[in-house]
Amino acid sequence: MSKPTEDQIMILKMIRKMRKATSVELVQKLGEPYTVQDLSAYLKLLEQEKLLNRVEENPLTYELSILGLVTIGFLPEKAKKIVSSVPSEKCFHFYTGVGPDKFTKISACNLSDFRENVKKVDVKSLEFHVPRGDIEKWVKDVLGDKELAEEIERIRRLKFAGELLRTRILEVIDFRIKQLTSIV
Repeated sequence: MSKPTEDQIMILKMIRKMRKATSVELVQKLGEPYTVQDLSAYLKLLEQEKLLNRVEENPLTYELSILGLVTIGFLPEKAKKIVSSVPSEKCFHFYTGVGPDKFTKISACNLSDFRENVKKVDVKSLEFHVPRGDIEKWVKDVLGDKELAEEIERIRRLKFAGELLRTRILEVIDFRIKQLTSIV
């Protein structure tokens, strides 16, 4: 990720203040020299940099991602540690079984990346890692989030499989992200 410009930081802060915004709403707040076209381009770039998420109900509306909140300094220290990226040697690597030939070529170095990768990784990978306790161990020992690790442990004990397993993991991650960001 490249370092955000002053304009981008200002836009992120304005979206934080508004909670969510479209390029049209931002032009009304920020005024000249910004245009709807300029801000649409900024929003797409900030989304690519994972600083913004689209609001599901309205794909033209954006809100800050956890990484966006970190970038503008709006998370408490505990939440910052949990959502920050870890060194590459501590990233979570998704496998579908034991051995180098079972590596999915998908890794996550922070909670947001992990969430996005859970959405797209072969469900066989989740079915491999969850029963072994790999995910809860990574969340607890590497990210330092005991609460989320306990929720993932509950999922393991319930022995979910297939898409239901994926859905449950995403639900507990989304809930935890909301908890962490509502502290602000």
